[in-house]
Amino acid sequence: MSGDRSTGRGVALAAGLLVILAADPDAGAAHTATPQGCEEAKRDGGWCEAAGVGYVAGVEIRSRPLFEALDAHGHDIVPEYVTCETCKKAIRTDGFCPGHLMGYVKGKAYLSPLTYQIARARRIDPATLTCPECRRHAQGIGWCEKDQVGIAGHLAIADRQAFSEFQKAYETLLAAIEVSARCETCAAAMVADGYCPTHRLKYKDGKPAPAS
Repeated sequence: MSGDRSTGRGVALAAGLLVILAADPDAGAAHTATPQGCEEAKRDGGWCEAAGVGYVAGVEIRSRPLFEALDAHGHDIVPEYVTCETCKKAIRTDGFCPGHLMGYVKGKAYLSPLTYQIARARRIDPATLTCPECRRHAQGIGWCEKDQVGIAGHLAIADRQAFSEFQKAYETLLAAIEVSARCETCAAAMVADGYCPTHRLKYKDGKPAPAS
């Protein structure tokens, strides 16, 4: 793929897609207390205007650029404009294109491994969980050997490999949240394998990549 990206939206264009923004604008450390009025945003992965915070996988994000770079709810696409053969196959199979760092679920494009796995995950109500370990993981993230399921907030992933990939991306998000206090552009680049022009840093897998 040619060109760097500092936000998720840039990738869609670089991949040769005609991307149409979805009508729905919604897109810590582990999970923190939810500010009043933000319960729906936390559950659905949206932005809470009342408190100026967003949520992805139940994690609180105070950086609006980082939240928008994650693009939690994906983009509609026009398949006819997709030129990458791997992407074409991924659209048909709800798969992932590692070359473009883009996954597809039910005809939508997701611009990071994290949001791709979120789109594939099963939504749950943590209040209905009866397993103590699963309830504990719903306050953060973890795998329950007894029930053979990974839990993070309101999300459940039954496939162990998919959960491992999700957990890696989740840890990158936590690191990006810390970085966002110093540089929001770096934070956005971390979750999108992008570039920060301010610090002239290219990121790969959440870490600065060696200069080419």
